[in-house]
Amino acid sequence: MKRAIIFFFLFFNFQFLILNSLRAQGFEWVRTYTGQEVTSGVTTNHLVGSCVDSAGNLYILGEFSPYAELCGERLLPSSVITMPLKHGIVIAKLSPSGELLWHKAIYNDKDHDYAHALRMVGDSAIMVMVRFCLPFDNGYSQYEKKLYYLDTLLTGNDDYLMPTDSVESPVYTAFITFDLDGNAVERHLLCVGYTDTNGNALTWRSTLGSAYTDQLRAEALSWESFNVDSEGNIYVVRQSGDAVYGQYNHSTNDFPWWRIDEGTIGALKIVVDGTHNIYYPIPYPTYIGNQQILKFSPHFDSLIDAVYVFDSALTYIPGTTEITTFDIDSRNNLYMTLYGQSVLNRLYIANSDSLILNDFSTPSWVIKYNQDLHAIGIVQLSHDGDGEPQIAISRTHIDNKTNKLFVSGRTYWFPDVTVNDVRYKDYSVNIPNKSGFWLCLTDELDLSSVGILSPTTSEGRVDGISYLETSNNRVFAQSSFDAEVAFADTIIPSPNQAGQNNRAVLIWDYNGHEIGQIELGQHSPQNGATKTHSVDSVLYLTGILREDATFDTITTHNQGSSQVYIAKYINPEFAHPYVHPSDRQEQTIEWQQNLTFSLTDSPVTLTATATSGLPVSYTCSDNTTAYIDGSTLHLLHDGTATITATQQGDYYYHPAEPISKILQVGDISINANDKTMPQVYPNPATDVVYIHTGGEPVTTVRLLSSIGRTEQVVLTDDKISIAHLPSGVYYLSIITTTNSYQYKIVKP
Repeated sequence: MKRAIIFFFLFFNFQFLILNSLRAQGFEWVRTYTGQEVTSGVTTNHLVGSCVDSAGNLYILGEFSPYAELCGERLLPSSVITMPLKHGIVIAKLSPSGELLWHKAIYNDKDHDYAHALRMVGDSAIMVMVRFCLPFDNGYSQYEKKLYYLDTLLTGNDDYLMPTDSVESPVYTAFITFDLDGNAVERHLLCVGYTDTNGNALTWRSTLGSAYTDQLRAEALSWESFNVDSEGNIYVVRQSGDAVYGQYNHSTNDFPWWRIDEGTIGALKIVVDGTHNIYYPIPYPTYIGNQQILKFSPHFDSLIDAVYVFDSALTYIPGTTEITTFDIDSRNNLYMTLYGQSVLNRLYIANSDSLILNDFSTPSWVIKYNQDLHAIGIVQLSHDGDGEPQIAISRTHIDNKTNKLFVSGRTYWFPDVTVNDVRYKDYSVNIPNKSGFWLCLTDELDLSSVGILSPTTSEGRVDGISYLETSNNRVFAQSSFDAEVAFADTIIPSPNQAGQNNRAVLIWDYNGHEIGQIELGQHSPQNGATKTHSVDSVLYLTGILREDATFDTITTHNQGSSQVYIAKYINPEFAHPYVHPSDRQEQTIEWQQNLTFSLTDSPVTLTATATSGLPVSYTCSDNTTAYIDGSTLHLLHDGTATITATQQGDYYYHPAEPISKILQVGDISINANDKTMPQVYPNPATDVVYIHTGGEPVTTVRLLSSIGRTEQVVLTDDKISIAHLPSGVYYLSIITTTNSYQYKIVKP
């Protein structure tokens, strides 16, 4: 399946810097959506996810402010914008030419509309994970109870997508599947509640026996992520709400969090579509900072399995861990990236063979699960040296063809760090202070290769490498930096305006060799970057702008506080696999053909071949004697010329050494009685060939074998030695100050 590469970033001016054989072709189109600033509600416009089908159509999921327009088309009808001004959800499809083919919006009068994730399902559908409130009066009577769901405005309990008596919460997580024409072919609404040990539902303001009036109710799953494996099973990751909180404490200015005690909570109650409930017994006390993976069968008919990330040995986590990425490879292994703040103790991984997180110089890590949700490996970094470093893992990425795992991140260490080595397992890698990096790991999570972007001075900083995309042995990564940085042999300059950064897309091969970079120019630090996705030679570049921006000759004009752009960038080089010069193979040209002809002969097909199988091209030194059309030689006049066969190589092969042959048209055999031509004798010859020019100075003597190979000979005292050559036919070229001559020499 074709894929598109999508970068989320922002910038002012766009330039392309050439490195090696990288050639920029530029932008074909730019599309935007933006909304006017309003005084109430949330007006942020941004993209959450994107994907591309095999025809190169682009699908996007994002959030938008009420007056936003995409490709000049209003995302909400005017009648809906009369509702309270909040932010909505948009799902849209753009063609490869940038045409808006369809869009769907979700928007209500409650501030609960969130877009979470978008996934391609096969090559025939897309699935989105979003969150919104149903238009249901369940203690929210201050709202108008309106929901604009796709193309329909729902206004009350009779219209709100599920039977009234099945609603446990107005807030639901929806999984909606669209066909590629924008039709919603399947929808499931999920929320999570709890039961006590007797199986009774615990809902809004349930009292759990603490000193406070604890609140525990059904609510949406979370605002994390989901994914779909090759068998259609749906994995949902949630930041667990499996804790209770008491009344607001004015002295501490917070809500006191309480662990769920054994004997109080019996099970999770997962409500699906208001038609059936799925129960999962909570195996041990846990905390608000824990995470959980829920594995559902296709269509959410049942819960196949579930696992908490941290096990019962866990003590309190001060702060919350967040899931930043959730990827599945072709063998249905799962990779979850978690970010945690101020984790002060060991963490034991549930459902594993004693996996432990020991060192918290890394505030984030990756856990690998198999399809049975058994934790089988951890990616965790540390460092060598003094000081208090922090090494953050940003994202994971799975290459869709090779199944290679890429992990990206950054180092942001304090000035007193004395050693820059980052350690992973038994590997030590020199990653300088305040640098961005990526690691390529094997199935066993062993280190395979590294890519690094570093500042050139101690005052500089690289803001890490966030989302990666890989395609055709190229790693694409975006990064921003506030000072001069070095990439390969190119220095990317520092910004010359205060408060601005530079941004670039860096390109490596899978072995960590630098290929090139696309410099994106300066931008305001308020502008943000989010994600990377992939198609052939096309990059779909998307992100957020808060100012006008120019893409080559295309300028966008910002009309609000934030603007989403989608730009199509083309570079034909990206459609071909990249092979580093050190990894390219050698090739030779083989050519046994005799090029002696009569003028009356028909056009001749030249027959040189390359051992690589790549096509061979030809040139003729004298187009008055003959000319070449493709591989066909056309004879024009009696005489001689040199025909040269070449093969320039490609992504896999170095250029071949050219082979030249003497073309002879008509009879130009040596005539010893013709005193106007150099005399060459004896012929045949076994050891020495004499050359007499009658006093005309010879500038060059060249001897070619019958297969076009140049033989090493030196003219000394009017003779050349051929004693070292094997028997065969040779072609002698003699060039004087006024003329050139060719002879056929036979060594018996």
